Amino acid sequence: MTASVEPGVAEFGPSDFTYLHSDGPGAPVHWGMLLTLGDGATLTLDAVRERVAQRAGRYELFRIGVRGGRDEAPEIVVADQVDVPAHVTEVHVDGDLHEQVAALLSEPLPQPRPYWHLTLVTAPAAQYVLLKVHHSLSDGIAGAAFSALLADGSDDDLASFDRFATSPRFRVGTPDDEVLANARAAFEKQWMDGEDGRAWPTLTSSGRRETAAFSASTRDLRRIARAHGASVHEFLVAAIGRVVSIAPPVSDGPQASNIRVTLPVTLDPEFRHTGNAVAVSLLNLPGDEPDLDAQIARARAELTLINDENLGLALAAVDDAPPIEWSDMRTIVAESMKRMSPDLHIGINPGFTRVRSMLGRDIVESTAMSPLIGYSFSVTGLVLGNRTTLGIVADPAALPGYPARFVDVLTEVIGES
Repeated sequence: MTASVEPGVAEFGPSDFTYLHSDGPGAPVHWGMLLTLGDGATLTLDAVRERVAQRAGRYELFRIGVRGGRDEAPEIVVADQVDVPAHVTEVHVDGDLHEQVAALLSEPLPQPRPYWHLTLVTAPAAQYVLLKVHHSLSDGIAGAAFSALLADGSDDDLASFDRFATSPRFRVGTPDDEVLANARAAFEKQWMDGEDGRAWPTLTSSGRRETAAFSASTRDLRRIARAHGASVHEFLVAAIGRVVSIAPPVSDGPQASNIRVTLPVTLDPEFRHTGNAVAVSLLNLPGDEPDLDAQIARARAELTLINDENLGLALAAVDDAPPIEWSDMRTIVAESMKRMSPDLHIGINPGFTRVRSMLGRDIVESTAMSPLIGYSFSVTGLVLGNRTTLGIVADPAALPGYPARFVDVLTEVIGES
C-alpha cells in the first residue's frame, strides 16, 4: 500500500525519529489544534468529510503514516488514499468542552494509518474542530499545511501552504564544531543553574490529559508589553512565571523557587520546511517571584542567552552523528529526558495562515496544544492576527484542576498589567 511522494517528504530524519522514540503507552506524542468556529449554519459531518475528501489528495504529506517505531525501527507507510470516514469523525458535547478535548487528546493515533485525525466537536451553542497530528509527522510550524484540508479559498490561496507540505524534511546539517561545542557547554551550565530549588509535580504514566484555553487581543498584549518595556514574547513568559509564583500547583507542600522550562526554538529561520525543525532549549524561571517586572527582566535575560548561545543546537540531531541501533537510541532519548527532567513547557509561536474560514464559517480562534514530553504542564501560545491564544495541557494525576485555575489567575495577572 505505497505510492510515490515528493522527494524527501516521506524520508523521516533524526529530528522526526525523536518523537517516535518519545512515544509510548500513556504518552501519546501528537499535538492538537482547536479551531473555534464563528456564528453560522451548523456544519454537518458529511460536509466536513466532503471537503477533506476534496483536499486529501493535494499533498502526499496527508497520506504518510508509521508502522512500529517504538521497540523496533519504524516503517514509513504512504497510503494510496486517505480513508476519510476513519480520519474525520464527530462528537457531541453537552457538558464541559475541555473535558471532551482532553479525552480526545488522550487517545493515541492508530498505526499505520496517516498520522493525523480531525474531530468535528458540536456543542449546543458552538462548533469546533480538533486537529491531531503526530509530532513525528510535523512540528507546529510545518503543521500549517494541514489547514489546507479545510480552509476556504482558491488554488492560489491554498498555495500559501505548499512550503509546509512539499519542501524536503528538515535536516539540522553539520554545525560548526566551535558553535556546537559552545552551545552544548551553555546548555550544561543552564541545566546546572536550574537544578536547585525545584519542587514542581512530575509527569506520571496515567496517559490522561486535562486542558484549558486562554485568549486575548494581540493588540492589547502588545500595548501592555510595551508599557513594561517588553516584547510580547518576554511579557507572556514573564506572566506565566508570575502566575506559577502567586498560584503554585501544590498549596500544601514546598513551593518551587526555580522552574525548569523547555522552550522550543526553530532551527529554520525561513520557516519553510516539512517535518520537524524544532529544537529544545532550557529556560529557568523563578517560581516564587510575584513581581512582574522582575519576571520580565529574567525572561529577557534567559531568552537572550538562548539566542546568543544557540542553545537549541545542544540537543539537535546533527547529520554526522554515528549510526546507533534503534533500541539503543530509544534508551538514549529516554535517559536524556529523564536527566533533563523539565517541569513545564512554554512555546510562543507565530501563526502563518491568512485563510480564516472553513465551509463558510469564520475561524475566530485557533488554540495550539502540545504533547507532554517529560513535563507535566504545557503552555503553548499562538500569535495569529488579532488574537493570541494559549493552549494549556496538564497531567491531571500530577496537577488536578490546575489548567482552569492557571487560566483564571493568568486572566487576573494580565488584567492587572
